[in-house]
Amino acid sequence: MDLDRVTAFVAAADRMSFTVAAEELGLAQPSVSARIRALENDLGVELFSRRRRQVELTQAGREFLRHARTMLALTERAVRDTRRAAGSADPQRLTITTLAAGIDELKAGLVVSLDRELPAARVSLTAVPFVDHVSTVRRGVAQAGYLWPPYTRAATAGLHVEPLRAYPRLLAVAAGHPLADRRDLGVDDLARESQVALPDGVDPVFVRTWRLLPHAPVSRAAPAADVAALLRTVAAGGGCAVVPALLARTAALPGVAFVPLRGVPAATLALAWRRDLPAALDATLRRAVRDGRAATSRDRDSSPDAVIP
Repeated sequence: MDLDRVTAFVAAADRMSFTVAAEELGLAQPSVSARIRALENDLGVELFSRRRRQVELTQAGREFLRHARTMLALTERAVRDTRRAAGSADPQRLTITTLAAGIDELKAGLVVSLDRELPAARVSLTAVPFVDHVSTVRRGVAQAGYLWPPYTRAATAGLHVEPLRAYPRLLAVAAGHPLADRRDLGVDDLARESQVALPDGVDPVFVRTWRLLPHAPVSRAAPAADVAALLRTVAAGGGCAVVPALLARTAALPGVAFVPLRGVPAATLALAWRRDLPAALDATLRRAVRDGRAATSRDRDSSPDAVIP
């Protein structure tokens, strides 16, 4: 049985709304409806009554909901125990994910701190796509990851999310774009500029936060799977993108100009990890976060980036 379909059913049953369930799962509402329809076809029964304007569970739906919760809980436990067993078998591996492949002084400092505390560990910093950058940590595929909150509550359920540093937001545009030579830009300047699309399945709160406009125009270019693709699309004139200032230092690409944005909130970089990590690793990551914040505080007089208190 397809667990994505079961997950969509439980989310819709808990909220009695396909629209709210879609938002919390980071999916389009038609996708949630299609998954539930497919599940009903698998089972050969109707799980929801759609004869009224209000969504209601059928008797079969109420019965299946009880089993579905157990199924998802057992699956999560199986994944967690399997990951834990794999970690015990290979204690040398410590994977930290990031959206951008480039490394800056903050991330380098974390790796150095972890190397110092875990001299036998093999610490790796791995770039991941937009769709997976939260779920990779939540599912235990990686031990920790750099995130840019906020996200939906469901996306970060079961995670510690510790803010590290705040960065100004910039607009990435093609070097030949009329806005590329501006000293700075306001949100109103974005109203007529198409922003590069992100794939379906990226957390909707994350997307809305970075768009800055509630109904931002979206480019017709293919959605950008990751940061590298995002900047390539910008360089090719396929749209613009709001990005953190950190990206201009670590992942700059020829043909892309970065213009400061005024009057917008800073973007917060955070480190996240599962709440059920072994106590020793949890403590190590907390100390690494403290080291990162301390380094940020020491740099505050020479850096324009805001500091997380």
